[in-house]
Amino acid sequence: METISLILNLLLTSGLIGTLIFFKSKKRKESAEADSAELKNTEQVVSIQSEQISRLDGRVNKLEHKVSKLEIIIEHKDSEIDKGRSIIQQAYKCKIPPEECPVLCKRAELDEQEKAEKENGEEVADGE
Repeated sequence: METISLILNLLLTSGLIGTLIFFKSKKRKESAEADSAELKNTEQVVSIQSEQISRLDGRVNKLEHKVSKLEIIIEHKDSEIDKGRSIIQQAYKCKIPPEECPVLCKRAELDEQEKAEKENGEEVADGE
């Protein structure tokens, strides 16, 4: 009887140990699969973010190019304005009355032409 009890205890104990070992290895396997899936997801996120960064870099480069063009245009316009101011200042220092000054008269004529061109451009834009 004691022998049978010993054999049964041995079988039940070894089954329990085997089951515990089986579950432990299964747990490790599932943990490794979860880590693998997490790594794959992380790689996908990194890939998507790198694509977005590349697109944004392209946009930034285009914007920097536009800004540099605009800076050149602004510098050119500033120099034109400075020239105009200095001409007008010199014309007002002239001893000829402003109504008869050829520089001021020409300036007024050019201003009127510019204004008329702008008005015509706006009418054409409105008609489209």
